[in-house]
Amino acid sequence: MKVRATHLLPLTLMLLLAAMTLWLQYVVLEGAGGEAKPPQHEADAIVENFTIQRLDEAGKLRYTFSAPKMMHFADDGSGEVLYPRVVQISDDGSNLVATANRGTVNRQGEEAFLYGNVLVSREATPDRPEFRMRTEFLHVLADQGISRTNQSVIITEGRSILTGVGMIVEKNKRAFTLQSQVRGVFDAPRRK
Repeated sequence: MKVRATHLLPLTLMLLLAAMTLWLQYVVLEGAGGEAKPPQHEADAIVENFTIQRLDEAGKLRYTFSAPKMMHFADDGSGEVLYPRVVQISDDGSNLVATANRGTVNRQGEEAFLYGNVLVSREATPDRPEFRMRTEFLHVLADQGISRTNQSVIITEGRSILTGVGMIVEKNKRAFTLQSQVRGVFDAPRRK
């Protein structure tokens, strides 16, 4: 019996097709094509010169958050901000303004972390002198009116100076606590 190449060609093609099908099934089901990469923390959007305003239930402005540049990350919904500025609005006009070199904001925008040359200030009013607080890190919970740090802090109000390490500010209670290594010079106002 003679074996012709023309009879073997279809059989060879079918075997090759079956082998490729098995290989393809193995690659898809078993992942032999390489490990899948986890989602990267890469910016999916960049926003420039923006301002976010948060209102209370009555429609009154509570705080603003602005910056010249923010990068949004889709993997966790966070944002990284260059030169952020947070202004907490007060009913009596003594607004607190916080600025920094950079910051991060969570998905809902209710929590911010400020890094590098953080300055919190309040302009002088007829009743109170100017307030300034400097640190290298500040964790801001804007909705709760709480700011805190575990870094060294320098606070000035008029000619009074306080220094310490670690601080918690509760805006709604109009109180702050320095946690350790507290030193200060208090300049008492003159009696009339």
